[in-house]
Amino acid sequence: MLQGLSAQGLRVLKYLWVAPVTVLFLPLAWLASWTGGAYALHSGVLEIWGGKLGQGLNRGLPLLGAVAAITLGHIVIGISPDYLNRTRVHEREHVRQFERWGFFFPLIYLAAGLWVLSQGKRFYLDNPFERAARRAEGRLE
Repeated sequence: MLQGLSAQGLRVLKYLWVAPVTVLFLPLAWLASWTGGAYALHSGVLEIWGGKLGQGLNRGLPLLGAVAAITLGHIVIGISPDYLNRTRVHEREHVRQFERWGFFFPLIYLAAGLWVLSQGKRFYLDNPFERAARRAEGRLE
């Protein structure tokens, strides 16, 4: 079915498949900007950093704790541009995961985390999606 699509056409479909999540979190770019942060496009992904959002990541998120960056569709939010640079390979793996699973990915990620938690493991560190992102950046398990 997708064999006849050009690379460009496939890319557009990936953006559309993830669009519900990306659009939902798009206003965070303005929130960051209004609170001292900023945003820019980098390799097809909207990167947002600083302001209240960066402070919130630094304080911690439910089930995840403090994080340097988080991916929400084709948006990556980070504490600062430096943290975005350091986590880019890891977060781009999450972008690819979003492109694979689409708007279902947040639920699948949550289910995977709850599954490993039920096995006595850690929600975040043992989550198979996080393990894949660490492998993408060359961090061996």
